[in-house]
Parts: sequence; structure tokens; C-alpha cells
Amino acid sequence: QGYAFILKDFFKELEQTNKRFKPLFDAVLVDEGQDLVFEDRFKVEGKQPFYWLAYQALRPAKLAAEAQALFVEAAQETTTAKQRRLIWAYDEAQSLDSLVVPSYKEVFGEEISKTMLSGGVSYAGNIAKHEVMERCYRTPETILLAAHAIGMGLLRPQGLLSALTTKQDWQKLGYEVEGDFRKLGSTIKLNRPKKNSPNPMSKVYGKGVLTFLPYKTRQDEVDVVASLIESDLAEGLNPCRDLLVISLGNHHEAKALQEWLAKSLKVKGISFYFPGMPEANVLSCDRYKKLPNQFWYKDAVTISPIHQAKGNEADVVYILGFDHIARREADIPSRNQVFVALTRSRGFAHLSGIGSFPLFEEMELVIRAGTELEFCFSKGTRQVTDDEF
Repeated sequence: QGYAFILKDFFKELEQTNKRFKPLFDAVLVDEGQDLVFEDRFKVEGKQPFYWLAYQALRPAKLAAEAQALFVEAAQETTTAKQRRLIWAYDEAQSLDSLVVPSYKEVFGEEISKTMLSGGVSYAGNIAKHEVMERCYRTPETILLAAHAIGMGLLRPQGLLSALTTKQDWQKLGYEVEGDFRKLGSTIKLNRPKKNSPNPMSKVYGKGVLTFLPYKTRQDEVDVVASLIESDLAEGLNPCRDLLVISLGNHHEAKALQEWLAKSLKVKGISFYFPGMPEANVLSCDRYKKLPNQFWYKDAVTISPIHQAKGNEADVVYILGFDHIARREADIPSRNQVFVALTRSRGFAHLSGIGSFPLFEEMELVIRAGTELEFCFSKGTRQVTDDEF
């Protein structure tokens, strides 16, 4: 939000001084695009500030000679001048702060979005206007299905929290689907075929790639996780990059979990690293000494809150504090924390928490489902449609 405030002030200053800035780039590619979409109060003339900045920083797209021949001169002036090579990738399920989906209209406002949406599904030169990626190479299919199921609340007793609303939408995410989405209460069957999840770990280890264990006390939880990490290291895994620990919850909850596990690892003589610290085995430091872009440290196990874990991955991921999510299980961004945490894994994911909650039972049902899951289609808190992709 701080960045959004700065951008809004920037555009206001441009307007007041009647200035424009010169386009700098032929193409801009944006990753994690869901994190750069802000609430309506931050918009600039109906446009998302970051994307509007990126759009104006782009030179108009130059069409190939054969493509230009398809346009009359007048059309070139009105249409191609507004076309820019701005490509953004996003996963709504990974949004930890906002549930806004960056559609054309949401990002660029009414006028420019009409230009982008006109003329079918492709630009000149047969360039698709959007792609939905159905294949996941990183995460084993059982973990990925569990991440989607928990994130959307597919097996939630009170009904879905958010969900795709058509068979085609699910297929675009790589699932085989049976069921009638036209009727509320109908049974929907999902299957994750191997072709869309080439990671071999589920085939080798079966359902054992994803585990969930509840504990009575926090000390029990961190002591067991520390022992599991000790076993992993004894088997030859590298503490840096092979292993990753993620703490769930808000800032204070996640930080407490980090420190609790760090103490248990220290007792076992295992080095730990908090992202951004100047070195390993440091719990805190002066903010001017922090290294905000550093996530890993040689010979140390990274223990990270969820926001810093985004964009990273490891063979074995330990996820602490599931009870923090269970206490507010109806909150979609909180569930999205679990989605992000699970999908950091390229091999195994171990989830844990303390106490007893309905979400724990939901998680156990999801794990037992493996690669095939059935849920009752209902009207969720928030429905997601293909129009938003």
C-alpha cells in the first residue's frame, strides 16, 4: 500500500505540472502480478497505478510487416498505438493481502481495455491475449490438489469459500472434471492427471509426500520438527535450499514460531537463518544492517514467514502453526497462506499445528483424497470465473 500511495502521488504531480515521461522499454514482464493490484482508493483515473506506470513506460508495439498489412492506416493509429508488450503473470491463490483479480478493465480502465479485448482472443501475429497454465512442474500432484482444496475450502462443512464455477475453468488448471456446475449441491469430482504434474515424487512415495500432525503444545510441535530436520540432515540433505521451514499466521504469530523453532534447532547444534539477517543464528538486528534480498545462508536452515517465502522452493518444506489459520478458517487470505506454503515444495511437505479444529479434520480428508477429490458444489463466498483470467 505504501508503494501505491507513492505511485498515486507521482501521477498527481505529473498532472499538476503537465509533464509526461518518455517511454523506456519495448517489453515489460511482471511476475507475481497479484501482489501489485490495489484497492479502488489507490486507482488513478480508474486504472491500477503500477500497471498504468508500466504501460506508459512502454513504446507502442511494432507489428511485423505481414501483420501490418492486415491493418488500414486509420486502424493502426487508433489500435496498434495503444498496444504495448506488457505481460503479467499471476496466481490469485497466492495473494496474501488482496482478492482483486487483475482483469483488463481492472488494470487499464474502460477505454484501453476495450481496445485490448476487441478483435478476438489473439493479437496480430497470432499472439494469444491470455494463457492459463495447466501444468505444474514443481509441486507433486497430491500436494498441489491439497493446496487448491484447502485454499478454496472445497471440503469445508459450511460450504465453499471461493471456487471455480465451470468445468472448463478447472480443466484449464490441469484437472479432469466430472459433475454438473449448473446445479448447486451437485457432486464434483476432480482428478489430477500425471501429465499435468510431471513431478515423480508422488509416484515413488505415494501419499507420503504430504503429512499433517497436530500436537498438544507448541513445544511438542517445534521439538518434533527439529528432530525431523535433524534426521533429514543425517540422511545427507543440504540445510540450505534442500530444507525450508515456513511459519504461518500474522506477523507476531509467525515471528514467535520462528524464534521458538530456532531455539530447538540451536539445542541440536543446527544452524538456522531468518531471511534478511546479515548472518546465520541471529534472531534480530538493526534494520539498517538487514539484507532484504537474502533468503538463504550457507549451511543453515531457513525459517521464514509466509510473505518472504513466496518465490522460493525446497525439496522438503516444514509448515508450522496451522492452528493460526484454523482459528480464522473463513478468511480467504489466511487460507491462501497454506496454498503458498504447500506449493513451495518440490518433494515433501509436512504441516503441523496445535490443538483441535474443524480445519484439521478438513486437512486430513484432503490428504486421504490423494489425487482424486469429490466436493459438493455450492455458492461460495467468492466465485472465480474465466472472465477474470
